[in-house]
Amino acid sequence: MRTEIKIEKCGKPFCVIHAETETSGITAVAEKIRRMDETGRMAVISGWDGDYCIQVRQGDIFRIYSMNKKVYVETEKETLLLKMRLYEFEQLAESCGWTDFIRISNTDIANFSKVTALDMSITGVVRINFTDGKTAIVSRRYMTKIKNQLNMVRN
Repeated sequence: MRTEIKIEKCGKPFCVIHAETETSGITAVAEKIRRMDETGRMAVISGWDGDYCIQVRQGDIFRIYSMNKKVYVETEKETLLLKMRLYEFEQLAESCGWTDFIRISNTDIANFSKVTALDMSITGVVRINFTDGKTAIVSRRYMTKIKNQLNMVRN
């Protein structure tokens, strides 16, 4: 397949596919491109609401958490079942270059691009405040790792 890149002024990068007919291969390529962000990495995961599979963009995720031996993805609008384990999501996030996702406890991974503040007012407890007003508690065990990833460590 021939490819061509045109450099020109446009708001956001977009892709146009020229073909004589729409084949399943062309449709598959278009779908893969649609799921990518500007860096070329996959930008969606699949969450489940009953029998419905819903594509969730990486930027819409507030946190991933486990409860009652199931893993959920929380967005501003909904909470969906995620059919993977927390460590599998961590591996996926790392391979996709999603550096904003940081493990905050044994049961939580937070998207720090959606965090407004780390509330340390309660003695011995660190609470994360999200942009949607929800909160999550940080395990003291993970504070060093979080500080390192957020470059909050003094040298």
